[in-house]
Amino acid sequence: MKTLATVILASCIAVPAHAQETRELGTHVHGVSTLQVAVEDGTLSLDLTSPGLDIVGFEYAASTDADKDAVAMAVGRLLKPDDIVTLPDAAGCRLAAASAHLHFGDDHDEDHDDHAAEHNDHAAEHDDHDDHADTEHAEDADHKDEGAKHSAFHATYTYSCDAPDALTSLSLPFFDQFANAQEIEAEYVTATGAGRTEISRDVAQLDLN
Repeated sequence: MKTLATVILASCIAVPAHAQETRELGTHVHGVSTLQVAVEDGTLSLDLTSPGLDIVGFEYAASTDADKDAVAMAVGRLLKPDDIVTLPDAAGCRLAAASAHLHFGDDHDEDHDDHAAEHNDHAAEHDDHDDHADTEHAEDADHKDEGAKHSAFHATYTYSCDAPDALTSLSLPFFDQFANAQEIEAEYVTATGAGRTEISRDVAQLDLN
């Protein structure tokens, strides 16, 4: 089976035009989680990312015992898929794998690492530009530190389903577990199509059609 990211990217041309009006998936917005769903060859894959503030009430690295306990409890909740997503019984799905962890920063930091490395090479070759390089290195470091302040919980779930055609909708008790979470921006691809939608805690359901 293709990776979830590959399946989602391959489906972009099938996403309705109105999807462009929603915020880009992966953008760090407080109160907003992102969910990617793929159904292929009897396998259901879900990829959930939520800002740390929405899950545990803070985004800094846990240092006190209370903070560490909050993070451990949150990861424990995310490792119980039945408390996060409810699937139709008719689909006959069985959990095959689940994972959850907390991470800091984002992929954009890697771009700044590469950018800084390029400046290092440039400075080595052109000593007369040292001041300019040092200034840009400092700006890169400041931006990287700012990005590192953002934490997010990432969880993935994989199911084997006997009747994947019955996966017409998913309920999300996720909102009952995390009071600060207000919205999920979802992107999905199935054998019948693909799309994007926004899910609120008032109507905690994703329709896969």
